[in-house]
Amino acid sequence: MNFFIKSLLIIVLPLASVHVYGAELELSPEQLKTASLATITVTSRENTSRVKLTGSLTADQRKSHRIASVVEGIVTELQVVTHDRVRKGQVLAKLRSNTLGQAQADYLEALFLFQLTQTEKTRIAGLRREGIVSQSRLLKVNSDYKSARANLEQRRRLLSLAGLSDQQIKSLEDKPDLLAEFELTSPIDGIVSVSTIESGQLLSAGEAAFHVDDLSSLWVDVQIPVASLSLVTVGAEALIQVQSTPDHSFRGKLLSLGAEVNSQNQTLAGRIVVANSEGLLYPGMYAEVSLSVAANQSLMVPASAVFRIGDQAYVFQALGAGRFEPTRVGIGSETDKLIPIYSGLDVGATIVTNGVAELKSHWQYQGGE
Repeated sequence: MNFFIKSLLIIVLPLASVHVYGAELELSPEQLKTASLATITVTSRENTSRVKLTGSLTADQRKSHRIASVVEGIVTELQVVTHDRVRKGQVLAKLRSNTLGQAQADYLEALFLFQLTQTEKTRIAGLRREGIVSQSRLLKVNSDYKSARANLEQRRRLLSLAGLSDQQIKSLEDKPDLLAEFELTSPIDGIVSVSTIESGQLLSAGEAAFHVDDLSSLWVDVQIPVASLSLVTVGAEALIQVQSTPDHSFRGKLLSLGAEVNSQNQTLAGRIVVANSEGLLYPGMYAEVSLSVAANQSLMVPASAVFRIGDQAYVFQALGAGRFEPTRVGIGSETDKLIPIYSGLDVGATIVTNGVAELKSHWQYQGGE
């Protein structure tokens, strides 16, 4: 009997310093001193949830240029190849073209006809003022003049597209010395993503010779689950990470959403534009994407305040005088070491953020969940 009483005393003695009143836990002043507890007051703040996606990088097609010859010609000199970086105005290739010679001859002929109709227009206008010619004659001359001017502009435009500068065209007018060679130049700073020609090749009019891409920004193509579409809006912020720079995140924005859901995997195509000013991103890379979705006001608490027992999440509310209440809460996903609380707490509640593990140990020792 004495042995039973002693054993019972050994069991209940720890309970003398830690009391549980219903769902509350009370620590003695001595235990409070050694527990190193810290608390905060719960406030409401904006919570931005995120959707995790994977995608692949492609060139921004708005900044991709297809470079072709306007006239037929033979490649006499190839100055760049695929993957070369080029500057705006840089010569990519030189060509020789009999067609260009003919285009220059056509331009000179159009110039001659324009000058002729211009002179005739001035002469007939003067005769009309004197009443010597009819109004219909003046209208006919004006019509011929407009046609000649339009034809001249078309011929000039063709020479410009073929690579002749304004100065070369002006020189051609002053001294009709036909040029058989012309150049293909880059319209932008960028990188040659495609080169389809070689020296000696006959390049047809309109045939692509190069593609030059401006890689200062890229697209990230992603597939967004249908379940997340109600939260996603065009313009949403995105954080992009690639394997080559795992410690660095690139900021982008959701540029557009597709028009049709993929029936096989129930996703919708999305396109993100990301700045690439440092030149660390390349088309073809795989990317991990964290896409911001609908923001709302919610209670946000430090992740250190939340503890779990099984599938349930709890926090300790500090009630004062060494008393604490384990409170079951509904939570969201952790972001930047903060966890949103959707149920179980109110604004203004005081919760424990440091020493939670020790309180949990006391609580479970006393029969808590």
